Amino acid sequence: MSSTRFTLPVNFSYDDPLPFQCNENLNLGVSLAMYGLQVSYLILGAALNFLIILTIFKSKSGSYRHNSFYILYAADAIMGIYINIAEVLFGRLFIYITPLCPIVSPYFFTPSVITKFYYAAVHYSLGFKTFSQIFMSFNRMTCVIFPLKHLKLWNKILYPVLVILVILPLGVIWNILISRVYINPNGAGFSVNYKDTVQWATISLLHLIHCSICLVLVIFCFIVTIIGLATLQQRIKSAERSLTVVTLIMSVQTMIFAFIQIYFAFFASYTPSIRGILLITVSFVFDSMNVFGPIALIVMSRQLRKDVFNLRSDDTQPVSRSVSTTSHHRPLSRAVSTVVAPVTG
Repeated sequence: MSSTRFTLPVNFSYDDPLPFQCNENLNLGVSLAMYGLQVSYLILGAALNFLIILTIFKSKSGSYRHNSFYILYAADAIMGIYINIAEVLFGRLFIYITPLCPIVSPYFFTPSVITKFYYAAVHYSLGFKTFSQIFMSFNRMTCVIFPLKHLKLWNKILYPVLVILVILPLGVIWNILISRVYINPNGAGFSVNYKDTVQWATISLLHLIHCSICLVLVIFCFIVTIIGLATLQQRIKSAERSLTVVTLIMSVQTMIFAFIQIYFAFFASYTPSIRGILLITVSFVFDSMNVFGPIALIVMSRQLRKDVFNLRSDDTQPVSRSVSTTSHHRPLSRAVSTVVAPVTG
């Protein structure tokens, strides 16, 4: 693949065009295969999240929509659906379907509402999912250590938490909103980037700050939850193993995200040789987490799986809806969330 180097002008105004020539793709078949592979699992994740959201709000019993954890998950899932669809229809489309580059790219050489919305909304969604992970982990912790007060507590704080979740991600994207968003060559296609107006507030640094806070709080909730589970009755001890594994995966994912943000915030300019590799790696890590959440929730929650796919129950005994079983078993399977994304700011 021949490569054309793209360099931003030293000084340019907000409205100046930033043209470039698309690179020639000598491996179009590989690019199409990569797009097909990624689209398949991104659509799968979005479809599963959509089915879960329908189940939460259309369940006849109302057991899901009256469960604070599932409301938090639904909000998180909406953001995940947007990210997946945006990547399928825009982000990955113009990276891998390279014949579109010379046709479409000239429309985005000047400032565009489309690229601004796509880029800001993706990072808003990622920030939202970072904060939602904190609150979902806190929800599971209160369920374990305050089993009798958990429902009453979340009846009081659920809607304020949702309002906070809507507001806080603005702290991630405010610099994007006031900055020039542009496209640049990415392989033989193109991707979206931005020139920060406030130079210290790079998107990598802002994500790093929020992700680091998330990591500390998630680890705290994890430790407290494990201690709480160790004191519970034997009949729910089986939840301890699942919670430990899922929360461990969540913590590792958050740490990976934090380390990558550290690299892009402080070291990317000194190690350009590995920048491309990290961008590809983090894309796959991010995708796996964005798809793993709904799969894990459906696989680990037997009742939800039956409700999502309208499966007949072979059980003769009714499903328990008590706080101890519903709150400690089914919702904890969604303790993992998506907080990782490729950031190039």
